Amino acid sequence: MGRQLIYWGNVPVPYTASWTAEEQFHIARCPYFRGAALFQDDARGEGKPLFGKPHSQRQRELIALDLCDLCARSLKSRTKVSLSHARPQPHAFRMGDILQVEPMLHRDCAAQCVEFCPSLKRDIDLGTLMVRQVFKHAVQCAVMDEDYTEQMTGKRQKALGHAKVQLIKWQDRNLSWLTAARDQGLRERG
Repeated sequence: MGRQLIYWGNVPVPYTASWTAEEQFHIARCPYFRGAALFQDDARGEGKPLFGKPHSQRQRELIALDLCDLCARSLKSRTKVSLSHARPQPHAFRMGDILQVEPMLHRDCAAQCVEFCPSLKRDIDLGTLMVRQVFKHAVQCAVMDEDYTEQMTGKRQKALGHAKVQLIKWQDRNLSWLTAARDQGLRERG
């Protein structure tokens, strides 16, 4: 299906979202992190989207290649946005860095996500969503133990799991800053 944006009705589906036809897992070699990794069936666009349940290799792909979570286009030379619950971690590579499994987004794509995503809307209502403009980041990958991979695949071996974005330098923003990008884009297209 490639990386084109898919809609479920009028709702854009993030590139990383799993679909109901992608439920089986196995272990294969990850081309982005060069090691054995958890993979799942690849049938993007088949069945129903499972919002909030990231697809294992598409999630690693976007983080490794620095691509947007919604549209899967390059984040280079664009405003990078993190929408996450993640807080500074004492066990990060540098104490206080933020580690998150959510890929970053373009600012306008992030604005679309908060408009359509029920989970993000709930987080906004609860005041738990953090909006950050990211200036510097790095990439890591979780290593899953044998018990976890056996549960997921039936095969007992360590394997890479989700990639993680390590936020190194960022600025906290608010929803007004985020939605200003969407509103500006609508006026320009207007």
